[in-house]
Amino acid sequence: MHSILWRLLRYARPHFGVLLLAFVGMAAVGLTTGAYAYLTGPALRFLLSGGEEGFASAQRVPWLADLPREAALWGFPLVMVIVGAAKGVGYLAQFYFMGLFAQRVVKDLRRDLFQRLTALSPAQLARERMGDLLSRFSSDVSAVEAAAMYTVGSYLRDTLQVIILAGVALAMSPMLGGLMLLVIPLAALPASKLTRKVLKRTREGQTQLGNLAGQLHEGLGGLRTIQAFNGQAAELARFSAFAQAHEKAVVSAAWARGAVPGLMEVLAAAALAGALAYAASARLMEPEALLSLLTAVILVYQPVKDLGRVTQFAVQAGAAGERLFSLLDMKHPVEDAPDAVPAPTLSRSIQFEGVRFAYGERPALDGLTLELKAGQVTALVGGSGGGKSTVTSLLLRFERPQKGQLLLDGVDADRYTATSVRAQFALVTQEPLLFHGTVLDNLRYARPDATREEVEAAAKVAHADGFIRALPEGYDTRIGERGVALSGGQRQRLCIARAVLAQAPVLVLDEATSSLDPESEREVQAALAAVLPGRTALVIAHRLSTVVNADVLNVMEAGRVVESGSHAELLQRGGRYAALWRMQTEGSSERGAA
Repeated sequence: MHSILWRLLRYARPHFGVLLLAFVGMAAVGLTTGAYAYLTGPALRFLLSGGEEGFASAQRVPWLADLPREAALWGFPLVMVIVGAAKGVGYLAQFYFMGLFAQRVVKDLRRDLFQRLTALSPAQLARERMGDLLSRFSSDVSAVEAAAMYTVGSYLRDTLQVIILAGVALAMSPMLGGLMLLVIPLAALPASKLTRKVLKRTREGQTQLGNLAGQLHEGLGGLRTIQAFNGQAAELARFSAFAQAHEKAVVSAAWARGAVPGLMEVLAAAALAGALAYAASARLMEPEALLSLLTAVILVYQPVKDLGRVTQFAVQAGAAGERLFSLLDMKHPVEDAPDAVPAPTLSRSIQFEGVRFAYGERPALDGLTLELKAGQVTALVGGSGGGKSTVTSLLLRFERPQKGQLLLDGVDADRYTATSVRAQFALVTQEPLLFHGTVLDNLRYARPDATREEVEAAAKVAHADGFIRALPEGYDTRIGERGVALSGGQRQRLCIARAVLAQAPVLVLDEATSSLDPESEREVQAALAAVLPGRTALVIAHRLSTVVNADVLNVMEAGRVVESGSHAELLQRGGRYAALWRMQTEGSSERGAA
């Protein structure tokens, strides 16, 4: 856990100045607390004597000892007010600057988490539960925030108070003060054992909380399916199991967490009782000096207990940090080589040479050899699981070939930086992805510096300009999260327009029409008919009718190209493509007759 906490503390380095200001406030709190303890004895004598003896009876503040009664009557209360005001200002400075420090630390941590998430491969994130990822952003980061807000400040403030108050107690009587303070190291061993138990249970609780969030996310996302199959009881049972495990871990941690201050309370009471009995029998000190000593000792136990309490925040932060750093330490499967250079604009072809790739034990590409020539529309067709979408993942450097080579104009893609390779492609996926904002914002996502005229020109090419202008505010219309205000065909045409605006050398359409209804598909097909001619494009399709005009069609099965040629050539051969064509066209005819 210590290594995790040290890594978390690195986020504090840029904000050391803010922490230093908070420490000034903590120092004021510590010093004024010590002053309260120091002045308790003189205050009692002053009260009992009615001010007749001023401060002289305490004989511990010589520079005030000779004050006359009139000055003492208002002077002592004034000193107490000044001490109290200084302590209040110290608390204000401490909490304000510690709050500022915690928020800046958490802001940097969230930024790094978001940066790491957006830098990972989609395949990596697909293996994670979305709810668990969101839990790390919320509950785990909140645990770090609490530690930054309370633990760091408490360690500094309370440690300082312990030192000051212990000094006051030992100054009053080294023997009695030492006896009363002996409880602090005695409690260290059992407290450390309880803290380790808290760490273990807290780690389990954070994991189960992630499972709960994942279950909730899956349940809400699949609500239609759950209700359609009457699966509510099964989902509730799964959720209840995670909730029970979370409750068990949290309750166990709470028991151990509560035992630490309880242990301190018992030991403190025992030490205090023993010291009082000894002091009373031996008559070692004057009453007012003994009162100052007792006050210092009583006050010192509170910051000691606070240190034990906030240590639990550190434990929670350590458990949360393990989960956060497991995410931050994830590496993209395609990292740039030290000598990687930017890729030049594609001019001739893209080649897959003997490429093999597998997801775990499941092979996706098995010695794939394929060429995408510049200026041509190349199509990949075939049944599900043939490896078509894996080709896209390799092209966009989401994954790296496990064997074989991906060549850009004859040069291994590993020679180039991943971002420059991705810049060669504009992608349109099966699920049209739009962002919350205006139509103009979504189209400019591909090229933020594009002029409005360029945006409108790209929309016209994609057959999107007409419906955009019909929207309430045209290009400035807000379309809601994921474009919820638009139809499926409209969303997909916006995605095509965005890809056109990107002006990338290669257009990649990955099942761009497969999830659309027939009417929306016809709209998108018309847009593609205007976009594709003369472009370098890779079109991945399940429906053969969408790629009949491609220059080259490649039929993929089991991770290999089994047939290649134009639509007419492949039909004439009467092979696998011809069989797929007959199956799809005959199925369409039967549905039309029905």
